[in-house]
Amino acid sequence: MQLILVSVLLSIVSAIPTTIGRNRIDPFVMEKLSENGKVDIFVKMNENADLSRAFLMNSNRGDRAKYVYETLREVMKRSQSSIRASLTARGVKHQSFWINNAVFVQAVDANLVDELSQRPDVQYIRGNHDERLYLPIDIAPSAPSATVEWGVSKIGAPKAWAKGLKGKGIVVANIDTGVRYTHVALVNSYRGNNGSGFSHDYNWFDPEEGTGEPNDENGHGTHTMGTIAGSEESGVGVAPEAKWIASKGCSTSSCSTYALTKSAEWIACPTRTDGTDPDCSKAPDVVNNSWGGRGGDNWYAQYIEAWRAAGIIPVFSAGNSGPSCNTVGSPGDSKDVISVGATDINDTLAYFSSKGPGIDDVGFRLQKPDISAPGAKVRSASHKGDNEYVVLSGTSMASPHVTGAIAVALSGKEFEYDKCYSVSTSTAITSNLGEVSPTSCSGVSSKTFPNYAYGYGRIDVCNMVNDLGIACK
Repeated sequence: MQLILVSVLLSIVSAIPTTIGRNRIDPFVMEKLSENGKVDIFVKMNENADLSRAFLMNSNRGDRAKYVYETLREVMKRSQSSIRASLTARGVKHQSFWINNAVFVQAVDANLVDELSQRPDVQYIRGNHDERLYLPIDIAPSAPSATVEWGVSKIGAPKAWAKGLKGKGIVVANIDTGVRYTHVALVNSYRGNNGSGFSHDYNWFDPEEGTGEPNDENGHGTHTMGTIAGSEESGVGVAPEAKWIASKGCSTSSCSTYALTKSAEWIACPTRTDGTDPDCSKAPDVVNNSWGGRGGDNWYAQYIEAWRAAGIIPVFSAGNSGPSCNTVGSPGDSKDVISVGATDINDTLAYFSSKGPGIDDVGFRLQKPDISAPGAKVRSASHKGDNEYVVLSGTSMASPHVTGAIAVALSGKEFEYDKCYSVSTSTAITSNLGEVSPTSCSGVSSKTFPNYAYGYGRIDVCNMVNDLGIACK
């Protein structure tokens, strides 16, 4: 059997050029061809849209997001016309994506991979990966509590609330396993709740199963959204007056590139639940992502660029691959996202929290993670019942604290990603943070800030608000 597999792989490899084509093909595609003979692929076109004008626009965010959407769509239509005509003529199933100018092609054999890889208008061929959902490190059931959760309190959210800043007017989103929207901590902050009923169009999207209302069979997404926008009464949410929307980019314990791409488009320009009638004015202000893959992967760079061009702030978990150095995953190591490590109740970095440095290359930042937040033994909403809560640990629990903090600060003063990054990092807590093992990464001590364990420090929303000119003590 082993000899047969080797023979099949060699025959596939020999069909692909050694110069142009092979350098354009994801090794994962080759693996799947050797296993199955056919594979689903993304064909990334050479042309990329110029979105620089969007960053200079003074119009409202809805118009800006619409400009980004229309610009990307125009490039997609123009550059994909030839390849789509060819695929259609052959009866090959395919689908266009505008957010990164790629064509998703189904059930492709080695000969077609070979042919597509040699097209002059093609940049790269990538497989339909399953990215990691940053799963909880430990799980424990929890009873409801009337008190503010330790993480919410630790980052100074109640102090900002006392100034009337609770996220009102801000829309938050997550790409995760879904959300139990009827949960008592989340039902009132769901944007689809109109008081007398629910409208899920533009507020919920399920790219793979097409479900018509929010749901969550895993629980991960319900928990993260609870931390972001859970009600004040529940005590779990950082921004209790923010409104939330969600896309189910991770249907199980992993997230396919296909579902993530569909979700990324929906975040940039939300649609009805069936994917029709896009309305970019309904895009969120900030999006939380508790998923990722191997470090140094730039596949998602254009998704992030589109979000930022549309005025959406991207937040990513750093990953749960600690305590070793050089373990931050992508897209958390991108230069254009806020990457979050996890701390415990004693302000000590959690042992599982991924550490930097990142890579010093185009599209990536050496300084990773960027900031840290509570992520060990965090209580939030559970998917198992409308009054159920659960305690989880992971950087997946840390990034929602940062997303919620950004929503709170945004409700006091409007700002862009660059301002958000500078304010959140420059006001982070650096004193009395606990010892880290190993004590340094790439020669940078965890007692020197920024470092590759805590980043610039542990986030504090009250400090952020102060820096924006709103007194908070």
